[in-house]
Amino acid sequence: MVNMKNEELASVAVKPAKSAKSRQANALGKTSYSQIVDTAERVLICDGYHGLSTRKVAGLCGISVGNLTYHFPNKMLLVEAVMTSVCDRYDRNRADIWRQPDSLTPRDYISNLISWMVDDAVTQETSALFLELWVLAKHHEFGSEILERFYATAVGWIAKGIESHFPEASEETRKQAAYFMLALSEGSTAVFSWSHQRSVDQKHIVKYAVASVIGILSASHQ
Repeated sequence: MVNMKNEELASVAVKPAKSAKSRQANALGKTSYSQIVDTAERVLICDGYHGLSTRKVAGLCGISVGNLTYHFPNKMLLVEAVMTSVCDRYDRNRADIWRQPDSLTPRDYISNLISWMVDDAVTQETSALFLELWVLAKHHEFGSEILERFYATAVGWIAKGIESHFPEASEETRKQAAYFMLALSEGSTAVFSWSHQRSVDQKHIVKYAVASVIGILSASHQ
């Protein structure tokens, strides 16, 4: 788990309003919805689900618990908001992937996409967040539902991107390829995020994955 100090957590929050009166006058004051969600994400990454509380997030944001719980009555809703924010962030990154040059070959597109997915999966922030969510999904039904929605969204946009470069591949084949790439990304979190001294570099795994995905997509219309 990423070990960050409270001062670092506070860096994603805003400073408290000047008075309790001004905070009460405006439910969120200077603390926007996105700042609350960003702070909740940092707490989830650093302290885990059991360390996440509306009181802790409110304190880091400089607002009262009552103001925060007006929008997020419990930490389950905070986690759902965090995952919605994560999905939105991936959507923005996806748009950058899709804006690659038209001259890019289908193989290069797949290579760039898989490389981006694996590189992201092994970062400290992503690995800490998703490892916590896996545990949450194992023990809480709402956690499982959150992950399922995220995976469904991810498979959808991966398959759509594949379609633009492999229009001949069937919808089912594109979906299978998308799940394969997602599984590779999640597996990379478990295998490569904890050690940078593996005898096999993750970039070699990407090379084999690209060959596999290209084979899957090419074989479907032969």
